[in-house]
Amino acid sequence: MPIRAVGFDVDGTLYPNRVMYLRSFGFVARRLRLMRAYAAVRREIRRIRPIEDFDALEAELLAKRLRVSEELARERIEREIYGVWESVLDRVPLYAGVRDCVERIRARGLRLAVSSDFPVRAKIQRLGLGGLFDCELWTQESGYLKPHPEPFDALCRCLGTDPSETLYVGNSYHYDIMGAKAFGMRAAHIARHAPAGSVADLTFSDYDDLCDYVSRNA
Repeated sequence: MPIRAVGFDVDGTLYPNRVMYLRSFGFVARRLRLMRAYAAVRREIRRIRPIEDFDALEAELLAKRLRVSEELARERIEREIYGVWESVLDRVPLYAGVRDCVERIRARGLRLAVSSDFPVRAKIQRLGLGGLFDCELWTQESGYLKPHPEPFDALCRCLGTDPSETLYVGNSYHYDIMGAKAFGMRAAHIARHAPAGSVADLTFSDYDDLCDYVSRNA
């Protein structure tokens, strides 16, 4: 079955994480306790199922780790994680060839989406990719984070395509690649080397290779 749509993860997929981490050093150093607690909450929440209210659960778990009220925990997430930290992207370049590849795929008539475990719409604007995607999805709005199936289901529903004809592009082998494949999608892994026994349909480090793969299979 030909590929009819392509969905992209954002962080570490459209731009190099190492540059983001470097640019974030001062932010993280000043908020080390918050960032460690938030990372732990995110790891924990990926293992929880079912989740009735994602936002409430995230605030509750972070409040316990920081020993503050849930209201203050939610405020810090919104202001510092989703606000100040995201502004670092203004100084982070895309991977070479990203925009050209996205435009080439779009020119072929394929539908395009981005999906992130963090607020995605403003992020895409900051990266200079606004207006190129048919769907811009924040996985949290599905009630779960990757690799749970709900974010991938939401992406395919928005695109109007079957999982088998949808390619998902990501940098995390566990969250993006294994999550997408478990849902029945195709998967392209941006990495220098494929892990042993990789289930990805493509492992690439050059966006020209991704575009060529899509062209051959669309």
